[in-house]
Amino acid sequence: MPRSARVPLRIDLAGGWTDVPAFADAEGGAVVNVAIDKYVRGTLGGDGSITYEHDVRAGGLGSSACEHVLAAALRDAEADLDEIAEAAFAEETAAGVPGGRQDQYAACYGGLSFMTFGRAGASGGPVRIERLELPEPIMLGLQKRLLLVDSGVSRLSGEVHAAVWAAYARGDDAVVGALLALRQYGRAMRDALAGNDFGGVRHVMNENWIQQKRLHASVTNGSIDEIFALAMANGASAGKACGAGGGGAVVFYASSDTDAARLRRALASGGLAVIDFAFDFEGLGDE
Repeated sequence: MPRSARVPLRIDLAGGWTDVPAFADAEGGAVVNVAIDKYVRGTLGGDGSITYEHDVRAGGLGSSACEHVLAAALRDAEADLDEIAEAAFAEETAAGVPGGRQDQYAACYGGLSFMTFGRAGASGGPVRIERLELPEPIMLGLQKRLLLVDSGVSRLSGEVHAAVWAAYARGDDAVVGALLALRQYGRAMRDALAGNDFGGVRHVMNENWIQQKRLHASVTNGSIDEIFALAMANGASAGKACGAGGGGAVVFYASSDTDAARLRRALASGGLAVIDFAFDFEGLGDE
């Protein structure tokens, strides 16, 4: 009989890139992300094939990893979540995808999480997850003030990754410095959220975007810059590209509910697709 499951996409709020083993194995990575109620669904057929359905197709939200998580989960019903996440990461790596581990673990566990990353053979495993449990009004306030938009710009994240990791391997000062700063901002975002400090969230997101752009010129482009200019003039007080950047999804932060409403109107009027979402706290589940 066919079996079906679903996993959530995620928004990386700070620290992205530092979950990639090329950096995390040597320096240790730190990321804050949140799963959202936009899903990738998979159905295992009687012939062993899997068909996938995507709620949204904007890049930078971990959809590729979600497919690998579903494949690992549907083909091994006895595996636990860590085993599924690691199997999915191994499959992506074997397929030549040069990403990190945050996407697979976010898909498996869901929730708002602070994740730290190290070597695969390290005590306790390569990933440690601290679930950030905020008071309900704070969690709902954060959810309302984050706006996710599909930039409409296509991207090839593999090319961006290849350029960044080549620069890191040769010791490029700007790239090494940016990655170390991104790790620090992953930790700082965790502290801001744990302290219910929305001003800190805004500050860290803006600083994170500055460091993302230091990694490679293609992390942003004219179209992305225009979207940021529109957003910042109409209610956004912070923003960053999701995932590797260069296109796909962009997340903005508004400092009040009124600003969030104004930002939503401006983005929609600008012809951009705003992706409505709520946080997902379940992760991998049956469909």
